[in-house]
Amino acid sequence: MTNDIARPAASSRSLSYEEMLRDKSLSEKQRDALVAEMLVAYMSVLLVRRGDAATARLMLQVERWMLEWDDQGREKDLILEVDPANKSHFTNDLIEKLKGFCQEVSNRFNLDVNWVWVRETLPVVGPGWRELVQRELHGERPTNQARRLQPAPQRWLEDNLAFTNEGEQRVYRLLKHRQESVLPAEETIAIFPLPNGRIAQRTWEPDFLVTYKGRAGILEIDGPHHNARRALDVTREHLMRDSGIAYVDRVPVETLESRVELERVIDRFLRRLAEAR
Repeated sequence: MTNDIARPAASSRSLSYEEMLRDKSLSEKQRDALVAEMLVAYMSVLLVRRGDAATARLMLQVERWMLEWDDQGREKDLILEVDPANKSHFTNDLIEKLKGFCQEVSNRFNLDVNWVWVRETLPVVGPGWRELVQRELHGERPTNQARRLQPAPQRWLEDNLAFTNEGEQRVYRLLKHRQESVLPAEETIAIFPLPNGRIAQRTWEPDFLVTYKGRAGILEIDGPHHNARRALDVTREHLMRDSGIAYVDRVPVETLESRVELERVIDRFLRRLAEAR
């Protein structure tokens, strides 16, 4: 991120945001940047822990954040900047939800920030803008789907596909290895990372949709608070199967750090997908 925050020395990197704000040497600009980042961080973590994974994923698409004075100059608002391709996902209802979370965190820490606005980022453009427009007109832009949420440029990209974290990219690489180097070309898999879609009663973005031997399967990566959402996940899995998904499996977050364990999970998923009826 480009936010201007005075970071503590290496020995103090474990400080919380609240502790960092006690630094009397912070300028007003540095404090505002720190408060904005603190609000985004707390809001995102609370969304995950309260089971709202869909909105938490949207928060990962926020590219920049800052505090700015409102039109009357009375108080500072939290501004979230997102890629133009993502702006339509931040509906008025969702912004109202984010405003409630922002106010909750702000009140707990006496930050006096009570309003949230979402706007499009401006691209970095120079004298070569004509070439940039030509490239984008020809589709040279990372996208998983026509209206796929786009990550910031510094995040995880591979094969012109976008991922929201390193774990997703790691799973993708092992799936791709099986696609290109393990399975026969006439009987391989197709991999669709983070496709937006609709099943009965809800819009949803699974981590991976994989097709194999005439069947479609879903592979999800469990977060650290998965157990608290187990009932919701079971209900969603039933809806997926009712919608024609042959098999659903999960990657425990702990296995992401072990290639051997992750390969076992992926091979089990493909084997059971092939056998699904």
